[in-house]
Amino acid sequence: MLFAAVTTTTVSVPHLREDLLEINVRPTLFSAVMIGLHFGSFAMFGFTALVLTMAIRSLRAGNADRVLIAIIAAIYIIFGIAAFIGTGSYHALGYVLIGLLLGGAFAVR
Repeated sequence: MLFAAVTTTTVSVPHLREDLLEINVRPTLFSAVMIGLHFGSFAMFGFTALVLTMAIRSLRAGNADRVLIAIIAAIYIIFGIAAFIGTGSYHALGYVLIGLLLGGAFAVR
């Protein structure tokens, strides 16, 4: 999850920013798209922090918020499938893999 968040923040967003500027996207559209991309990056870091926190809690006390893990897993799986269907890019299946791994953590007591 952290790898995906860092890659999005350091590679994808700057690359898309340059492309949008190169094709002279309207300033209002440019700002809206950039805000959405930055929010997505922050959300990915937030999900990573939540999962890391739950993993640490689980190791220390043996209890993790299983519902929260299931929600995050579902978000990654649904997004990955939708992105794969929409783009045909096998890279989108990485999000499905993240979701399935989290789903495995949800399934294990």
